[in-house]
Amino acid sequence: MALDRRRGYVEGNTVRKLDPLKRSGNRQRPHQAERPRKKERIQYVNIFYTIFLVAAACMVLWSCVNYLQLQAETTSRIKNIAALELQLEELKKENNDNYTRIMTSVDLDYIKDVAINELGMVYATEDQVILYENKTRDYVRQNGEIPEEESTLMDQILGK
Repeated sequence: MALDRRRGYVEGNTVRKLDPLKRSGNRQRPHQAERPRKKERIQYVNIFYTIFLVAAACMVLWSCVNYLQLQAETTSRIKNIAALELQLEELKKENNDNYTRIMTSVDLDYIKDVAINELGMVYATEDQVILYENKTRDYVRQNGEIPEEESTLMDQILGK
């Protein structure tokens, strides 16, 4: 049996267990009291590592559940928006149809004929028109009386 020290190869029919302390040159054996302390430290570290892994797994699971809930909520809102847009389009179409029906049902020539011939109405002259500048462009609210000028068309009709 030859021992080749460079490669650590042993020839023969049995292989001997090498003592790692002999190979390194340190021939002292560790005390038996030190070995259990290393095992206790390893077990202590394993408990904290296990607790950390469980906490991390819980956080990942919580994040996944929240993500799925947000995704479901977003999908629900998108479907709701699509339904509301469809409803808006239907209402616009119905509104336009009603407007067209009303405008075609009103005979403006008949109204003008009745106003002029039966009620005696006439077109306003330029001196009867009062211009008002509205900055909001929504509507005009009258807060006071309109100042009267010399005589109005109504005064002339009523004979005042």
